[in-house]
Amino acid sequence: MNPEQLWVIAYDSPSNKRRRKLAKILEAYGERLQWSVFECRLQPHQLRRLRQLLACIATADDSVRIWPVPQGARGAEQLGRPVERTLWHDKVI
Repeated sequence: MNPEQLWVIAYDSPSNKRRRKLAKILEAYGERLQWSVFECRLQPHQLRRLRQLLACIATADDSVRIWPVPQGARGAEQLGRPVERTLWHDKVI
């Protein structure tokens, strides 16, 4: 079994339709941290599939950034007020 890796994925698009599609895909793979930032624990085959799905939606006008979080890295540092994990019910624009 392949180990999971933590990834941070952010996106932006000038198209509302593509932004909604990108968000919908990412919601299936990870947890939304902010409007366009997700944290995903993925096995290698899941990452490959996610990249394929995102590549089918994103165009040259869009930005999708994927960063690995190294194994053993210190957890995220919280500055400012503590924020509970939010269940996003608002429409993504």
